[in-house]
Amino acid sequence: MYSSSPNTRNRTSGIPKSPYSIQSHKKIHSSPNNSSSGTSCNKIMKLIKALYEYRGSLLLFAFCLYYNQSANVNKSQENVNHDQLRKVKTDTAVTPAIGKKDNDGPTEVFLDAHHLDQNEDEYKDAPPLSKEEEPKGTWMHLDPDDNPFKNQEEQQQQESATSTNTTTSIFQKEYYDVCIIGAGLSGSVIANQYSSLLQKTSLILEKRNHIGGNCYDYKDPDTNILVNKYGAHLFHTQYTRVWEYIQHFSHWTPYEHRVLGFIHDKHVPIPVNIDTVNALFELNISSTEEMNAWLKQEQVHFENDPVNSEEMAKSRVGERLYDMIFKPYTIKQWAKTPMELGPEVTARIPVRNDWDDRYFPGDVFQALPSEGYTKIFENMILNDALIETHLNVDYFDVRQELVEKNMCGHTFFSGPIDAYFSQEGYEKLEYRSLEFERKVIQDIGEEKTYLPASVVNYPSAEYNFTRIVEYKHYLEQKSPHTVLFYETSNDGGEPYYPVPNKRNQDLYKKYQAMALKEPNVTFVGRLANYKYFNMDQSILNALELFDQHAPRVVVKLDCDSSSFEYMAQIVKAFHSWMPYRTHQLGQKTTLSDTCQQVASGYDLKQVLGISTKDLRVGDVFITSEKSCPVDIIQNGVKVFIHQSHVPPDTSAIEKNIEHGCEYITSTFHVQNSIQKVYKSQNKFSRPHVMLPYSKQPMQEDAISKTEARTDSIIVQLGVSNSTISQLDKYCKEKSCQIKHVKDIKADELSTAFAKSKLIVQECIYGRDKLLMDAILAGMLLVTSDCEVGGDLRDFPIPRQHKLSPKASVKDVVSKLLYNFETEQKNLEGIRKVFREYNEKTLEESTKQFIFGQ
Repeated sequence: MYSSSPNTRNRTSGIPKSPYSIQSHKKIHSSPNNSSSGTSCNKIMKLIKALYEYRGSLLLFAFCLYYNQSANVNKSQENVNHDQLRKVKTDTAVTPAIGKKDNDGPTEVFLDAHHLDQNEDEYKDAPPLSKEEEPKGTWMHLDPDDNPFKNQEEQQQQESATSTNTTTSIFQKEYYDVCIIGAGLSGSVIANQYSSLLQKTSLILEKRNHIGGNCYDYKDPDTNILVNKYGAHLFHTQYTRVWEYIQHFSHWTPYEHRVLGFIHDKHVPIPVNIDTVNALFELNISSTEEMNAWLKQEQVHFENDPVNSEEMAKSRVGERLYDMIFKPYTIKQWAKTPMELGPEVTARIPVRNDWDDRYFPGDVFQALPSEGYTKIFENMILNDALIETHLNVDYFDVRQELVEKNMCGHTFFSGPIDAYFSQEGYEKLEYRSLEFERKVIQDIGEEKTYLPASVVNYPSAEYNFTRIVEYKHYLEQKSPHTVLFYETSNDGGEPYYPVPNKRNQDLYKKYQAMALKEPNVTFVGRLANYKYFNMDQSILNALELFDQHAPRVVVKLDCDSSSFEYMAQIVKAFHSWMPYRTHQLGQKTTLSDTCQQVASGYDLKQVLGISTKDLRVGDVFITSEKSCPVDIIQNGVKVFIHQSHVPPDTSAIEKNIEHGCEYITSTFHVQNSIQKVYKSQNKFSRPHVMLPYSKQPMQEDAISKTEARTDSIIVQLGVSNSTISQLDKYCKEKSCQIKHVKDIKADELSTAFAKSKLIVQECIYGRDKLLMDAILAGMLLVTSDCEVGGDLRDFPIPRQHKLSPKASVKDVVSKLLYNFETEQKNLEGIRKVFREYNEKTLEESTKQFIFGQ
C-alpha cells in the first residue's frame, strides 16, 4: 500500500529488524572472513590515520589504492565476482542495514552485490544494527573532517545535483489512462482490469519497496517458511464474482481457518462456542438449546441499544466472558477501553451457540494461494506492457509533475485520505498499527509445529502481545525449524485499523466531503475510505469502482427485428453483472406494445436508455442493423452486429468488416462461416457466440400428455412453397390442421405449442429460440438436412425428423404423428441440452465476451 514498513523485532535479541532484510543480514553475518578482516581493518584504519596526519594526503591516496587492489585479489580467491561490487551513497540517514546514522555528512558504503541481489531495496527501510552486529570488514566509515577525498566528494555531489536537475522524468510515457497510487489489492485490481478488459495504460506508484500492499509475503531466511510481512492473511469470501476473479492469478489450496485463545492456562476455541464455555467454566453444555439458555442467563440487558463496545459485548456474552476475553483484548488492541469505542468493534466478534470452531463459517470460499500472495500480484500487474509500476516513489514527491504535464487520465488514490488533504490543516485520523517480534525455533522436526493452531490469541493483560502466528501451519509447509511472530498493537507505524469512535468519524466526514469534490480523482481502498476491508471486500470494491469508470455496453433493441427477444436476453445478461455499465439505445417508450410485453418479461425497467450522442470512446455498441454505422465507429465506439444466419452473398458482411464492425451470433455455424470472411481479409477476429435460452416451463417428464393435442402442424417462416404444398395435400387426406407462425400472436404461441404436435422449419440457422420453445413444450420438429444447419452443436436432430430425397414430407410427417410419444422420447436428449441453457449461462457468455475485448 502507501506507507512505509512496520517495525519488526527479533524476539531473542530485542534488536529491531525488518523481515524483508533478515536474509541479507544473515548472509553478511555468516561471511567466513568477517572476524579476521575486521581485525586487520582496524589496524589499517589506525595506520591510515597516522599516515594522513604525518605524511600527507598524496601518500594516503596511494596507499588506499594499493589496499583496495589487495582486497580485490583476496576477494577473487574466494570465488566472488568483484565486478558486482556496488556503491551505495546516502545522506544523513546512512543505509541502515550496514552502517550507523551519521549526522555530520554523507557516508559511502561498499557492499558485495551477492548480499544485495535477493532483496536489494530492503536496505532503504531496514533499521540500524547494534554495534556488536556491525558487519566487520564489510564497510568503512570515514569522518568527514578527516576525509582526504572530501573535496572530490563535494564535486561529485555537485555534479550529481546538476545531473538530477537536467535528467528526464522517471516515467516511461507522457500519458497514462489511469494513475494508481498504491500497489496493494485495490490499486492492482484496478490496473489489471483496465489493462486486461480495456487495453488501457496504468501507472502505479508505490511508496514501499515491494508490491502487494499488506498481503506481501516472502520466504523466511532461517526456516524457508512462507510468511506474511504484515500479519497473517486468510482469504475467505461469499462473493462469487471475487472468487472467480482471483482464480485467474493463482492456484488455491482449500483452508478453513481456526483460532485458539490461551486463557487461564488453557487453549480454547475462539470465537466463543460450546467447547469454550465448557472449558472455562467447567460446564457440560451438550446442545445448542442449553447454550442459548446459558447465554441468555449471562447476558446484560440494557434499556436502549448498546452505544459502545462494552455494552455491546455484555449484551451478547455477559459480564464474565467480557472481563475474561473481550475487555482485556480490546484494551490491548485499541489502547482504549471498550466504553471508548463504538459498538461495532465487539459486534463484529462472533459468538457461537454450537461446536463450530471455524473462524469464517459463513463464507463459501476459503483458501490460501498455493504459491503465496506476492505471486498473485506478480501475475496481476507485472510483466504487463500496459502497466508501469514504480516502487520507492512517494506520490506527493511527483504529484506536481503529473499534474503540470497532465499525465493522468484519471487517478485512483488508495493511500490515507488525510495524507492527501494534509495541506488543509485538519487533524490526522487515528489508526492502530502492529509491531512484530520474530522468534525462530530450530530443530523442531520436519513436520512438527510449536503451537496447536496457526494463530493463538492471548487476551489476558499479563501478556504484552495480542497473539502469536506460526506460519508453518499454512500450506502444509515442511521445515526442520519453525518461526513465530508475536504481534503487539500500537499507535505508531503502519496504519492498519481505523479507530472507530465519534471523533474520527466526524473528522473523516470532512475529508470525505473534500474527496467528493476532488476533480478526476477516485479514493479507493481501506485507507482512502477510513474503513477496514477484508481482502475480498477490497477486491469487490475495486471491481465495482471499475464498473463505474469503465466504458459501457449499449444494446439497440429493434422491435422490427426477428431477433428482438434474443437481444432483450443479451441486455438482461449484461445488466445482471455490470448494472452500472449496461444501457439500451433509445427510450423504452418507443417500443410497440408487443415488444414492450416481451421486454417486460426480461425485467428491463432498470436498464437506462441513452441516445447515440451519449456514446463515448471505448463503449461497446451491439445492434441488429445490417449495415455498419461508420459514424459511431469514428467516435471510438466498438460496434458489434448480431447475425442470425449467413446469407448466400456475404459481400455485405465483408463490407461491414472493412468499415470496422465486428460480429456476434447465436449459432456456431454462423460463427464458423463469418470467421472464413475474416480470414479472407487476413484478420484474426472471431465472432462471439452467445447462446439464447428458452423461458418455456421445464416439464418434469419427457412425454407431454397427448390427449390435449390435436394433429396440428405449425409452419415456421422461410419454409418453401413446395413443402407447404405437400403439407396441404397431406392434411386434406388425414384431416390435420396447418397453422403459420406469422398468423399466431406472440402471447398465444405458448398455448399453440401446447396443443400442437409438429413444427416445420427446413433450414435451421442454429439455436432458433422459437424452435427451442416448441420442443421444450413437447412438440416434434420436421426439418431438412441442409448446409446451413450443418453444425451439430447448434441443433442435433434425429435422422427420422429430416426431409430428404429419400424421405418425403408425407413419409416424415405420417411417421412422427403415428409414433408421437415414442419420438418425444427420442428428443429428450435435445431437451436436456436446452434445459442447460438459461439466464446464468448467457450471463457467463457475456462475461467471456467482455473479457475477450
